[in-house]
Amino acid sequence: MAVITFMSDFGTDDHYVATVKGKILSQNPDQQVVDISHAIRPFDISHAAVVLKSVYRDFPEGTVHLVSVDSIREKSNGIAIQLDGHFFVGFNCGLFSMLSEKDPAEMVEIDVSGDTFPAKDKLAEAALELSNGGNLKKIGQPIDQLVKLLARQLKVTRREIVGNVVNVDHYGNLITNIAKTEFDKILEINGKNSTFTIRFGRESFNQTNAYFSDVESGDCYVLFNSNGVLQIGLNKGDASQLLGLGIDAPVHIEFTS
Repeated sequence: MAVITFMSDFGTDDHYVATVKGKILSQNPDQQVVDISHAIRPFDISHAAVVLKSVYRDFPEGTVHLVSVDSIREKSNGIAIQLDGHFFVGFNCGLFSMLSEKDPAEMVEIDVSGDTFPAKDKLAEAALELSNGGNLKKIGQPIDQLVKLLARQLKVTRREIVGNVVNVDHYGNLITNIAKTEFDKILEINGKNSTFTIRFGRESFNQTNAYFSDVESGDCYVLFNSNGVLQIGLNKGDASQLLGLGIDAPVHIEFTS
């Protein structure tokens, strides 16, 4: 039996999360359900994609990821896909296209028309079927069209990387889309004596930190986090609030030889 993860924009003040989990457990009391987050900003597909992309590979292959975000989007039918050895069940609204540059190995459409609570009535059952070793063809009709959305793209030249803040986490840390792999590549191109300046808002840094604790409490740090992307934070503080920066704020890295 595979693990089922659950992520939604339902929040925690109402019964919606418990209702979906109750449906799963009523069918199989031994099913393991792991919550990723239910604090996704309402209807915010980009936020959901950033969070899910950051965590799904930490689960074993075969895990089923149940996602209910923007479930009332017009003409968005249910979908289940297989990608990177994982299964994803949710809505064909573009969210899953933002997880990887790869195309799904297989995908099917799940009819949720006329259903006011598809996460409970249709998608939970589909997730259970996959968790118990079922295949995608048992839960829907094969399709070859995945709604695609473009994630925020980097601008990369030999002298510059321009990215954006793509998420602000619970601590007020600014998570960007600048990957360490891209940073290291441009640094290598410019040679071992090259230097760089990281600019955001009114701040600039000429080095990255290895740990949050490299700076004093209340001071700003810049590091590549465990997901390998540039993170801007405040040691024991809220960087977003202090710097006045949020989603889509530009981040520049300039290189000199």
